Amino acid sequence: MLIHHYSQSNGEYLSSGQPDADPRNPERWLVPSWATFDAPPARTPTTWPFYRDGAWTLLPDFRGRVCYRTDTGEAVEIATAGKTPDELGLTTEAQPSTRHAWIDGAWVIPAALLEREKRDAAMAEFERRLEAARKANAGKADAYAAGLLDDEGIYYFKAWSAYQMALVSVIQADTFPDSVTWPTTPAPYVAPPPSPPQPQPQPQPEPEPEPQPDEPSAPAAPVANPAT
Repeated sequence: MLIHHYSQSNGEYLSSGQPDADPRNPERWLVPSWATFDAPPARTPTTWPFYRDGAWTLLPDFRGRVCYRTDTGEAVEIATAGKTPDELGLTTEAQPSTRHAWIDGAWVIPAALLEREKRDAAMAEFERRLEAARKANAGKADAYAAGLLDDEGIYYFKAWSAYQMALVSVIQADTFPDSVTWPTTPAPYVAPPPSPPQPQPQPQPEPEPEPQPDEPSAPAAPVANPAT
């Protein structure tokens, strides 16, 4: 014959043992307060007997098990029986990462965090590209205004300036950051083909002298007649 002791505060099973005999009545056993002859039911690994309202009942028992706080993910150990981890704001599932939050009974990455990470990554890429464009045009604005750049320098200055404007247009679009298409960097400069040589002026031939009219010839000298 065993008697079974339970907690005065919550009825939790404490121990079992042999009762003491009643010294005034050998036919009786002494049953102290907060004890019963009723045997507790067989428990499972996650239950513990509690004596309430004159009967034993099995309640959750996760004592000694490592659980995790659903608000911080911190590992803790349950020290009392009678409540489930969920009732204590705990779970037996470890938090996969600090990015995860306990939502609707499971560790998930919040949609707001995913959206923020997506925007942060897109903005980081924007800043990287913008910085490269600024370095390419560093110190050239005044030189361009003063007309000190050659054709290649003018091409790159304008191309990188247009690239920066295109970058800004990307982050100002309504679809950013869900749909992003970055502009391509300026193509290498290609010098224009050399101009064909200009034809050299040909020397003009000197005009031929115009023929002069014939001058009248002098009359021939009379020839002497030898017969005379």
